[in-house]
Order: sequence, then structure tokens, then C-alpha cells
Amino acid sequence: MRFDIEGFITFDTEDASLVNVLTGDCIELSQTSTRLLAELLEHQGDLLSRNEIFQSVFDKYGARASNSNLNQYISTLRRNLCDLGVKKEIIVTVPRIGFKISEDAIINNDREYKTPCLDEKMPDAPAPLVYQKRRYWPLFTKLLIVAASIIIMFGIYVGISNVNDETQEIAHGKCQFFLSPALSMKEVEESFHLASQPLDCSSIKDIYVYRQQIKSSLGNYMQLLIVECKRSKSICVSFYIREQGNG
Repeated sequence: MRFDIEGFITFDTEDASLVNVLTGDCIELSQTSTRLLAELLEHQGDLLSRNEIFQSVFDKYGARASNSNLNQYISTLRRNLCDLGVKKEIIVTVPRIGFKISEDAIINNDREYKTPCLDEKMPDAPAPLVYQKRRYWPLFTKLLIVAASIIIMFGIYVGISNVNDETQEIAHGKCQFFLSPALSMKEVEESFHLASQPLDCSSIKDIYVYRQQIKSSLGNYMQLLIVECKRSKSICVSFYIREQGNG
């Protein structure tokens, strides 16, 4: 089964991998980490006690279960998600009880998808996990990744604004913007005034902008997912901007 996390991270339980579809970064997980993350995601919105996790993730597969062992796996999964660009707290700790997936997390699943992370899986171990990052930065590959991410999000998110088959390319200073037809450059510039980091086009970079409708217990609002990729350093940074007048 594949899960989509925050619109740009895919988690494939079959390949035991976490992949950022915008940058190509891939982190391989141990079998226990894979079972743990899958168990939490499959029960999104539910609080799983430590005993429930011990039985379904550890005892059932003959793995050693302990509080310290579980805490280590949870800590490693959080670090993996952070390394791939997820800024939200996806896995929430409920003191003295257990763990759950945050109600604000954007999670979807697709049972018919297989990620491109094909390397040999890591052996299962309770020690801090060693992961590999791979970057695929030829221009053609980057364009394919971006196109794939747009197709994935269009097919999965009901709340995302309408997206046509084509993506706008707009030059602004030394920046090359990639926008859905539903967005205008003026809207993007106005949104950057609300961001923690200002729009800086003094260096050559590609900027991908996606609009998402977020539905939560606090109400519905629109936000922009911004992904900035510096060509000279082959580095991508993602962040969210909540649009003014929504909430």
C-alpha cells in the first residue's frame, strides 16, 4: 500500500521507502519502522496505546518490544520525515498512553502505486537507522518529478483547486515559477508577503507553487505549498503559506 503524506511525500509499505516526489530524495526504512508507520497511518485519527503497538508491530513478528525501543523507532521516523521536508509534527505523543497521527496531517492512500526506490532494504535493527539520500538533478528528471507530483495530487486531493493538464511557466527576476492555471503571479507575490521568508529572485532558482484546500476540525482554509529549488546548489526547501481571507 502507498500513503501520500502532506502532498509531496510517498510512503510505500511494499518497498519500505519514504520518497519526496519533488526532489527525488529517498529514505529506506527497516521492516519494523515500516510496520509501525503503516499501523499509525492506517488508524489515522485513532489513539493507539503502547500495548496495541507492541502486539501488532513487535510481538506478532517476533521483534523485541519495550518502551525505549518503541521511542527510538518513533524518534527515527520523525527525523526521517523532517529530513524529507515535512515541517509539521505528523506523529503525536500522548503521554503515558501511546501515539497517533496528527489531526492536521494531510494523509491519503493509494493501493496501486509503487515508488521508484529499488535499492535493497535495510536490515531490521533497534539502533538509530542509517538512511540513504539520492538526488536526481538532471533537468529532464526534475521536470518529470514535478509533472508526476501534479498528477498525483490532482488524482488524490478532492480539495485542491482545479488543475489543467498544463502548468504555467512564468519568469520573475532570476526565478522560474511553475504554477497551476488557477493561480496568478500576482496572487503568489501577495502570498509571499505573509511568508516567514521573503521572495528572493536574486539567484537562479525554480519555484513550484501548489494551492491546497485544508479541511480540519477548526474549519476550512486555503494554503499554498511552495517548493524552492536552487539550481546552483541542487537544494530544495518547502514551506506553507496560509492564504489571507481564509479561515
